[in-house]
Amino acid sequence: MKLRQIVLGSACAMSLAGAALADEAPAPKPGTSVDEQTAAEAAGAGATGTEKVTVYGTKNPRAAQTYPGMVDVLDQDQIQASVPSSPSDLVKDMPNVEFGGGPRRTGETPVIRGLGGQDVLVIVDGVRQSWTSGHDGRFFLDPALLASVEVIRGPASALYGSGPLGGIMGFRTADASDLLHGGATTGVRVALGYHDVNEEFVRALTGFTHQGNTDFIGSIGQRTSGDIRLGSGLDLQSDDDVVNGFAKLGYTPNEAFSIKLTYQGFTNDAVEPDNGQGLSTGTLLNKAIESNQYSAEIRWAPTRLIDLHFVPYHIKGSVEEVDPASGDTLIREIETTGFSLDNRTPFSFDGVSGLVTVGGEWYGDEQVGRDTSVPGGVRSGVPSGEDSFWGVFAQIEATVQNPLGAPGELILIPGIRYDGYEASSTGNPDKEETAVSPKIAATYQPVDWFFVFGNAGKAFRAPGINELYLSGVHFQIPHPCGFGPPPPGCPASSFVANNFVPNPNLEPETSTYWEAGAGFSFDDVIAVGDVLRFKGAYWHQDVDDFINLAVAVTFPGTCFFPPYAPCNAGTATANNVDAELEGSEIEARYDSNRVRLQLGYGTVDGRERNAPFDLTSLPPDRFNAAFTLKVPEIDGRIGVRAEFADDFSKSYNPVTSDPSTEVRDGYTVVDLFATWEPGDNVLNGALNGLRIDAGVDNVTDEDYERTFEGVSEPGRNAKFTVSYTVLFGN
Repeated sequence: MKLRQIVLGSACAMSLAGAALADEAPAPKPGTSVDEQTAAEAAGAGATGTEKVTVYGTKNPRAAQTYPGMVDVLDQDQIQASVPSSPSDLVKDMPNVEFGGGPRRTGETPVIRGLGGQDVLVIVDGVRQSWTSGHDGRFFLDPALLASVEVIRGPASALYGSGPLGGIMGFRTADASDLLHGGATTGVRVALGYHDVNEEFVRALTGFTHQGNTDFIGSIGQRTSGDIRLGSGLDLQSDDDVVNGFAKLGYTPNEAFSIKLTYQGFTNDAVEPDNGQGLSTGTLLNKAIESNQYSAEIRWAPTRLIDLHFVPYHIKGSVEEVDPASGDTLIREIETTGFSLDNRTPFSFDGVSGLVTVGGEWYGDEQVGRDTSVPGGVRSGVPSGEDSFWGVFAQIEATVQNPLGAPGELILIPGIRYDGYEASSTGNPDKEETAVSPKIAATYQPVDWFFVFGNAGKAFRAPGINELYLSGVHFQIPHPCGFGPPPPGCPASSFVANNFVPNPNLEPETSTYWEAGAGFSFDDVIAVGDVLRFKGAYWHQDVDDFINLAVAVTFPGTCFFPPYAPCNAGTATANNVDAELEGSEIEARYDSNRVRLQLGYGTVDGRERNAPFDLTSLPPDRFNAAFTLKVPEIDGRIGVRAEFADDFSKSYNPVTSDPSTEVRDGYTVVDLFATWEPGDNVLNGALNGLRIDAGVDNVTDEDYERTFEGVSEPGRNAKFTVSYTVLFGN
């Protein structure tokens, strides 16, 4: 077994975007949350739609290009154009952003800058997702429901507390305002789609309305799919029947108050092996995967100094796995309850303006694991336990004109957060710790077209229940005595187990980091209305007490030879090692009314500190290029995307990793895509409301692996989505 970082998440809540800085974005319109307005502005900025706004970077809307860090933002049009089957389809063009776990949607886990699992914070509609598992994915979310996606690369504990050493993935589901336009007050959208690599059929129905001070959107969809055809030519066992839906009800009686209630539901009746990640063959189990999220977003801004945002929530997720032959059942349940509360206060004096954001949050998780096939019903590797987190933070966003007499503008963002957490499990010692996470970030723009930026600070990640209290059988291998007539003295069992060993003394991960970069922006470069954007950065992290799952596969000398003493196949336990990571990212794009060219390049290197051993789960160096030809005469566009990955060779600690070396060939993957959304230019508007998105992924049927999983990525995949929207009202 390979030494792998445990990919098990902890939980925390995030307030949605707050009031904008006076000099950067207007206050939200009545009936529109700040996040909704930000998405709409980002999608419609300029003729080419290239100006993006980040919300999760500071919890307040800010221009993504000059934000002092690396961030990617996708709007609703880009999400639809990718014809996504799962969230992993949305990040292909983002440097140093990957999905591990293999091709099955039930096993996919995000990796940012070589860090995955709990080191990546996942947020959906302002709520941190708490699902934690060694072999299950982290997403109970259909990408067809999304209106925006944001990826922040780099640590963010000064705002979000435990977890985001790698970065943040933030998702916002659609609101009625995302689908209504032209004065319409009500609408219905129907969508159908297909992916041939796994014979996936998609159907969805969405209704939405805005009446006076109230708006509502509701959607239900289904995806059914079978085995996945891989680039290697093999079929990966997978059978999904996903039903998803959500509903949002918003009420805004005046500019000072608004409330939004949201429900999100997800179920998947899957047939696949127990371990949804990697190749993972073996007995096919009937899996019932379910998640229900209830949340609210309340904003109260009675005065200039008070702009409160309150987000309470409750999530219940479960996976039930049934062996159809024996009826044995494995169960994992996780419930999370929490809230966040923060306030924004603007300020302005003597050439300095900005926003002070202060807030706090609390959240708790409770996990239960059961196995009906063993006495006592205790499930191996899924300890029953609970944890809780609380934190308070303060952040200043200041914009200084002509700093110290120098030309241009300086954006300065200091912040600090104090956190505490507790974890417990029956029969094990409790764990309790506190942490302080400071940061400083700045962007200096001496002229309109050029800027430099940097950020530095500390971050932390608390060990989770599934790391502190692991116990039971990790995996089993056949014992030679199990083949043929057993010789005298052979053990009764025909299997030898590798066992989990709890480690309640695990220390939290703590990171000291810095990042520096530069960028430029040009308008009207070749033609009127076109834009050229560039941004690049180099970053470095020192991580003390990095949490890994150390798997030692060892056998006593008498395990397979007389006198056949009782034995096992070693142990698996979470431990701490010191590590360091570094890398670089470059992004550039040119956009005009006729063409769009986007380039990206990323590198990540990670190793055990003061040792010649690499960290696992690192991605290869990658270069991405995407070219889009726009055909406004027919309201369409076509394009090609290419990904080039370098050869990959790493050496791991042989004491805790098997194998101790990993070598993978480089690869080239080419995708084609097209969108047709006929407007008034086609048949005098007779097809208004129709949209067709189509593409072919992995055109050359390349056999490749993005990260180590022991399984190829999907082969050639022709896909499409057809949607039709009907609007009513003025």
